[in-house]
Amino acid sequence: MVEFYYEGYLKGKKVKGTIQAVDKATAVKKLREEGILPISISQQKSILNLQFFTKKPSGEEVAFALMQIHTLLKNGLPLTKVLELVSSQVENQLLASEILKIKTAIESGKSLHEAFRESKLFPDFLPVMLQSAATSENLEFVFKISSDFMFKVSQIKSKIISSLIYPSVIIGFSVVSVFIAVKFVVPKIVAVLENFGKEPPLITKIMVYFSKVLTVLFYLLPVFVAAFIFRYKIISKESYDRFLLSIPVVGKIILYFNLSRFAKILAMTLATNTPIQQAVSMAVSSISNEYLKNQLKDLPESISKGQSISKALQNIKVIPPLFLNLIQTGEQSGELESMLETVAKVYDDLTENTINRWISLIEPVMMLVIGFIIAVIVMSVIIPITDISTGAKLK
Repeated sequence: MVEFYYEGYLKGKKVKGTIQAVDKATAVKKLREEGILPISISQQKSILNLQFFTKKPSGEEVAFALMQIHTLLKNGLPLTKVLELVSSQVENQLLASEILKIKTAIESGKSLHEAFRESKLFPDFLPVMLQSAATSENLEFVFKISSDFMFKVSQIKSKIISSLIYPSVIIGFSVVSVFIAVKFVVPKIVAVLENFGKEPPLITKIMVYFSKVLTVLFYLLPVFVAAFIFRYKIISKESYDRFLLSIPVVGKIILYFNLSRFAKILAMTLATNTPIQQAVSMAVSSISNEYLKNQLKDLPESISKGQSISKALQNIKVIPPLFLNLIQTGEQSGELESMLETVAKVYDDLTENTINRWISLIEPVMMLVIGFIIAVIVMSVIIPITDISTGAKLK
């Protein structure tokens, strides 16, 4: 038996306490039998299990919960029962608690989209799509495409992170190795040379100077870290994001990723019969780069005045011609939703190809750079040692 801590409502009054059960689902069942409607329930192992310390669910966990909701709704179960079952099955306690809160809000008379809007764990576009869904079939569809979208975004992020792990580790170890060599090995060689009354060779002097620069940078490291953490207090997020877009490779990846997200959200919201102005507004709000979002902020207003999406995008310099042409083709053919899905796939592929191409280029270049640095360090050590041994033999 495991002890669970719960919070809930009993005859309209908020209650809390502990209950013994084999698992979470059994605990929920026991509480309901006692007339208690739980809004949060967590296993009591230690103080770290309190909600304050509960880890925020990942995108994959939220996507999986949405997929479970879709599957259970498709099997004909009522919505409140679906939410109860899903909350008992997800592992993340914070997510389980939020789903139970949504269930409680629905039972208290709130609409589904209002209940999901109050939660901060689900994507912003979900309540809008739920509000547009009129039938149970549409509800199933909304949860499915939302889940698919979040899974896709998580996969892209995982690919980016996994692609950068190897070069980051190699660069990190190389920097540490170089720092140790120039900070501790080279100065000792110089000291030995000075004891023999010899002048260090030029390459050794350069490495000693480099050692001093690295030492200064090491002491300034906390300043750099603090500047990065509080960068938005030093410079506005929009200016920082604009700078990121100007970086040759990084900026291209950020732009492609955001354009793909924009197209996906717009396609999903239009598929649920959301008015185009509202759909465009949600697509713009989903963009993570503040500069790009600010460039597109007037897009919904332009749409409301009768402009097409492609026409409204023409004046925005940061938008690539390919993106404009594909959107325009979709509008002219009357297949905008289908074309938006194609656009999303195109820019997903461009993102992945750009990352893979530069990772494959970085690895050999990085090995050459590391080899050159090691050669310089070895020469800065070997040449003085040779001078010392030569001097010793002459004596």
